Amino acid sequence: MVITAGCLSDGEKATETADPGSDMEISDLTFYTEELPPYNYEEDRMLKGLSVDLLEATTEKMGTEVSREEVNLVPWTEGYQAVLNENATVLFSMARTPEREDLFKWAGPIYTNRKVLFAKPDQGISIENSEDLQDYAIGVITDDVAIQYLRDIGVNQSQIVTRDNVSALIGALDSGEIDLWAYPEASGRYFAEQVTGNSDSYKAVYELHTQDTYYAFSKDVPDSVVQSFQQALDKVRDQKDEQGVSEYERIVYRNLGVSHAQQTITDEEIIALVDTTAAAIENNASDTFRRINAGEASYLDSENPALYTFVYNANVTLVAHADNNQLVGTNFKGKTDVTGKAFRDEIVAGAFENGTGGVEYVYTNPTHANLYYKTTYYRLTNGSDGNSYIVCSGNFKN
Repeated sequence: MVITAGCLSDGEKATETADPGSDMEISDLTFYTEELPPYNYEEDRMLKGLSVDLLEATTEKMGTEVSREEVNLVPWTEGYQAVLNENATVLFSMARTPEREDLFKWAGPIYTNRKVLFAKPDQGISIENSEDLQDYAIGVITDDVAIQYLRDIGVNQSQIVTRDNVSALIGALDSGEIDLWAYPEASGRYFAEQVTGNSDSYKAVYELHTQDTYYAFSKDVPDSVVQSFQQALDKVRDQKDEQGVSEYERIVYRNLGVSHAQQTITDEEIIALVDTTAAAIENNASDTFRRINAGEASYLDSENPALYTFVYNANVTLVAHADNNQLVGTNFKGKTDVTGKAFRDEIVAGAFENGTGGVEYVYTNPTHANLYYKTTYYRLTNGSDGNSYIVCSGNFKN
């Protein structure tokens, strides 16, 4: 089996933006993608994956569904050159890098691509920081952006071994020609299963880079079309169904499962935010809810949006949310996460039973796409209006 991977190198200057008054529609665009499971790939002669499912769901929201049968599966270089040089084109999924920012128009994110270094478990390799990489030969797909990532952290070019496809890299790792293999984690596990029969044949020993991916539109596509696509995608991601789960969450869970996140905030910061918010509600409940729903800095960290507060009443109705005030007023009694856990009921019940505590569940991260394990810390407080409230803030698990 030979498994190919796309070229990630950048090209030349894109075409100029068209007249804003253009009558171009989403159905007029030509869509390209590459073979990169579980995000976009062909199986049983059908295009599948997270990005493909999300494209159909998003364009259906727009009123004109682009079906998977209309998407062209091509090598990365071919798709990249098409969206760079041809009109009315879209390529997915593309990492949104500073070098590419002005070459395309963007909608997303689709998912968070976590690029890691894989090792054979029996080698006992442990990597704590970039300095630990100096003694190892590292395999990378030819022209992959991982080569630049490795150079940026001080890896010598002589340590980097390139191959044209994933199966060749896996063979080099098994033979001892290389010690480590750089690739997106979820895709690497998929290919490991295809080649060895076991997705856990190799151990992720170091996170090399984390990058959100997007739908990249050619520059001639009117802003109105890109904006409409983005608005529809936001609805797929944010709107909850009767069970309390968004369509995006179901798509991610079906294709990717649940991930662990690199923590960017401490549990102490979470607890401090909950305690501060509870004190403010005790002093002036209505004004505090107004400030939370406005996303003020005291309740939503502008530098780290993963740190925010939200509040339920005794009936499990959300009365304030610093990150997504569109959910305010929704009763979540009996509603669950994508795994079927009624975590909000557990939070409220735990607060009345214990006063404070924590509940683990699965949720989306405002700073990265995908689904992650999250633990929310809660505190029961009595508002200045005489009502009981449960103040919450959560942290994603390493």
